[in-house]
Amino acid sequence: MGRTKKVGSTGRFSSRYGAKLRRRVLDIEKRRNEAHRCPSCATRALARKSAGLWVCKKCGLLFAGGAYVPYTDAGRAARRAIAQRVSGDFLALRDEDEIVVPNEFLPNVEEDVVASTTVDVDDEESSEAPE
Repeated sequence: MGRTKKVGSTGRFSSRYGAKLRRRVLDIEKRRNEAHRCPSCATRALARKSAGLWVCKKCGLLFAGGAYVPYTDAGRAARRAIAQRVSGDFLALRDEDEIVVPNEFLPNVEEDVVASTTVDVDDEESSEAPE
């Protein structure tokens, strides 16, 4: 085996596949092998069982996560949105009722429905302007 001080575990690829791809593989392998916390018992005993399956060595919890990391960015965003919905913090989430839709996109809707959802910007600007 050659020198692997700089390239780490991707030294097995030698000069094949290009430096950028070898760096990506090195980053993925480092994140996969580092210690992760269990969501149940909070110990650093989480191990990857297979692609997407993670098991805690201490409490035996088995759950689905990312292929290389137990918690993905998309999963964190989804968990945050669900927690906000459950707790009633609707300020961070936009309601579908506040969306303003022009008439041309809704051909089967009456004028009074669309007019009630629009906001008149000219009235707000005139009341805020100092005279």
